[in-house]
Amino acid sequence: MKQLKKIASWSAFPSLLLFVVFLVINSIITGGLSSYFFHSFISTNAAAICVAIGVTATILVAGTDISLGSIVSLVNVVIVTLCERGYPVFTAALVAFGCAVLCGMLNGFIIGVMRVNPLLTTFATSTAFGGIALWILPYPGGYIDYSFGDWYLGNMFGFLPTPFVLILLLIIVWTIFRKLPFGLHLYALGKDVKKAYASGISVTFLRFFVHTFAGAAAGIAGICISANTCAGSPVVGATMSMNSIAAAVIGGVSLNGGIGSIWGGIFGACFLNILISIVVSANFGSVVQSFIQGLILLVGVVFSVIAADKELSAKCRKIFQGGAKSWNS
Repeated sequence: MKQLKKIASWSAFPSLLLFVVFLVINSIITGGLSSYFFHSFISTNAAAICVAIGVTATILVAGTDISLGSIVSLVNVVIVTLCERGYPVFTAALVAFGCAVLCGMLNGFIIGVMRVNPLLTTFATSTAFGGIALWILPYPGGYIDYSFGDWYLGNMFGFLPTPFVLILLLIIVWTIFRKLPFGLHLYALGKDVKKAYASGISVTFLRFFVHTFAGAAAGIAGICISANTCAGSPVVGATMSMNSIAAAVIGGVSLNGGIGSIWGGIFGACFLNILISIVVSANFGSVVQSFIQGLILLVGVVFSVIAADKELSAKCRKIFQGGAKSWNS
């Protein structure tokens, strides 16, 4: 019983519940679940999950990063361009990943060392990174050897899907960091920056690290998209930044910082993508699809925020109870 209460109070539980519920709905619409479905789902949506992990890390320290989508686009066009110039695909992917890490380090330096507002910084760098992507590849196109796609859609160690392993690498790095003293400091920083600084916590290092980590997450996301499509587009990550923030909020991560975990971002991203899959499967028109997605997303955000905020949940219960009494009388 205690374990059930503990799970129910977990900040990521509402997003997990939403994902499971909509997974069941999807299975009813499509006629059941299979190992092929899960493999396809993880390979298609690994990029969104990686970006959600990265942005969640930045939100936990009371910041944000809206440049990750542009970094994904930059990684994609760098891989395509280098491949077309004759470089081996894995060399191109490694160079592109290095570019993503450098982008994250630039964000971390401006935000952590120069102490510029995270939203303004990443808005500016998002425009810059997107502009570089457009300069490198003005129009969608290009070609990546299909061996890269075969590697991505295959399994590692004989049984683990490659996209799953790439996501797992991010989770392992973050978990190791969380086990160190800096992991506790991260949540303290998210709760109150001034108190964290006064307590001797290295605010500069933490902000630099989380944005570098977010850049690495976007780099892996760009590799995932490139391998899954084997083509390039300078705007492939255009919507990913805001979607990842929505995923984090649905996952119980407070935009004020200090509350939540990357699991919330992961489950939130899974929920958003299974929602899109359901709406597309229902064969609605594009306008209706957008409306339904937005409406369910709004309900999901509100539900997750209320469930994660105990004080707000108590107020809502009082309101509903008061309304029920008035109705009965």
